Amino acid sequence: MLRWFESFLNPFPPDEAPHPPKGLLPFLWACTHGSRRYLALLAVFSASVSIYEAWLFAFLGQVVDLLSAWQAGQQAAVQEQRALWTIGLVLLASVVLVAVRTMIQHQVLAINLPLRLRWDFHRLMLRQSLAFFSDEFAGRVTTKVMQTALAVREVLLTFVEIVLGIGVYFVTIIALAGGFDTRLTLPFLGWIVLYGLAMRYFVPRLGKVGQEQAHARSSMTGRITDAYSNITTVKLFSHTRREAQFARAAMEDFKETGFRQMRLVSQ
Repeated sequence: MLRWFESFLNPFPPDEAPHPPKGLLPFLWACTHGSRRYLALLAVFSASVSIYEAWLFAFLGQVVDLLSAWQAGQQAAVQEQRALWTIGLVLLASVVLVAVRTMIQHQVLAINLPLRLRWDFHRLMLRQSLAFFSDEFAGRVTTKVMQTALAVREVLLTFVEIVLGIGVYFVTIIALAGGFDTRLTLPFLGWIVLYGLAMRYFVPRLGKVGQEQAHARSSMTGRITDAYSNITTVKLFSHTRREAQFARAAMEDFKETGFRQMRLVSQ
């Protein structure tokens, strides 16, 4: 069954990849070509699981009420017994729901999507001119190809699984709490407002330092890779110490961007 899910998305499409558009959102949309149906399915199942997890609190409340009635020696009404059967069926259905969502995420998308992007990016890079490669570190270009595919996957899966899932979860929680008393929604609404303000402050700063860190990482990898690629020249002219200092300078730059990023995460 897992192999069947793994075969849904072809990681090596035969068609030549078009030149990617400019801008973050158009670029991300272009990267989803061929996998949009599975991302949509993942969004539907993630939202369904979030609704189930929110409703679970209401189900547990019904179970507690039934247990309290039975403990007091009272007989459960027919509708209460039906509620128990409904809860049991929903719990069984949730196993299937979570299993399908997990296989879409991990079997269909987690490996195939970044491989598909790397395959397309690699073929795009091979179409570049000799002048382009002569002006670039081979290691830096390689890192960009590898990192961009993983970054796109993380952005897409985070949006589908976290943003949509948590959004549906909170809407359901607020609806359930408001069904008892509208005042119960105030803590949730206040939390969402504070969370939104925190995101408005931190996300742009994390995005900026993340971009700088990506450049620093690719430069660091490029310098180290090129030192190994040209090791004959390095050894011949005894430039080992100079190459080490050259790589260390890139590592220092990466360290500074990493520290800035982790400070924002801790805050």
